[in-house]
Amino acid sequence: MVIKPFPHLDNIHSVAIPFVGFPDLITANVFVLGTGPLTLIDAGPKIKGAMDFLRRELNSMGFDFEDIEKIIVTHGHVDHFGLASGIREAGGHAIKIFVHPEEKWRMSTENFESGLWSQEANDLMAMAGTPEEEIEKARERFRRMSSLAEPLDEVDFLEDGDELEGGGFRLEVIHTPGHTAGSVCLLESRSGVLFTGDTIIKHISPNPIVEPRRKELRDPGYQSLFAFLGSLEKLRALDVDYVFPAHGEYLDDLRGIIQTYAEHHEERMDRIWSALRDKPKPIYNMINDVFPYMPEDHVFLGISELISHLEVLIRREKVRIVDAGPPALFCAT
Repeated sequence: MVIKPFPHLDNIHSVAIPFVGFPDLITANVFVLGTGPLTLIDAGPKIKGAMDFLRRELNSMGFDFEDIEKIIVTHGHVDHFGLASGIREAGGHAIKIFVHPEEKWRMSTENFESGLWSQEANDLMAMAGTPEEEIEKARERFRRMSSLAEPLDEVDFLEDGDELEGGGFRLEVIHTPGHTAGSVCLLESRSGVLFTGDTIIKHISPNPIVEPRRKELRDPGYQSLFAFLGSLEKLRALDVDYVFPAHGEYLDDLRGIIQTYAEHHEERMDRIWSALRDKPKPIYNMINDVFPYMPEDHVFLGISELISHLEVLIRREKVRIVDAGPPALFCAT
């Protein structure tokens, strides 16, 4: 699928790497900022041809990897920092890589050595009533995903409200937890551009992914959809001309898509509540009710989505746990 070109803006260039093998994401977008030295927003996945693609695009701008000074990673999923280690090596100098502190563990050697999986993830799937063969499929999917990046242990941190600047740009960091606990957006107010990572994507609704490894979080009570809805309200207040996401096409109606997302999640919660009206169910048994066409290797994402919505429904006292399990049983109130 061909996406429409991003707008031409001073000192902001877009590189839309075709994300072969992941048609639902279409592209992995890397943004090149500055007049030199350069700042990258995200670094794309380590897939065949991606490094050469990025180099050609940099060369067409009159730059190369040695002109890169820093990389800002919007969150710690592998398709957002996959090329960072290779860029550091090709640049031949100490390129700084910035990420929110909540994401450091996700990018670490320790996490990669475990295949991006954990005992906590196993326990979460068991709590949901997932059959062992489905848990193994999920583990295998995460192992495959780990090939899309090299781990990064040497990173610098950024926090909500921080500013990073370079030739012709100034970025404000906006912490937007939800897709992950440490997701950030970056506002370049002079150009009216909001870089959103996976928090806002035009063609799909981002998954507010549950965080099994609670010990890694600042707030052990973190709930991904509840946080995501709060982040959307934070972004709704911004006045921007363009939204530049990490996948697919740019947008020019931030408030419109935020409203679409909000309605989507309300509809999904209504569907979950309806699935629980007649009798208590474990999470795994709700999948067909809520996601009748879900790909078979997306079971973890489906369970994650169900958990995040159930957490909000429990907050609203529309659902309760009738048996802690495993598997846990939920019913509508």
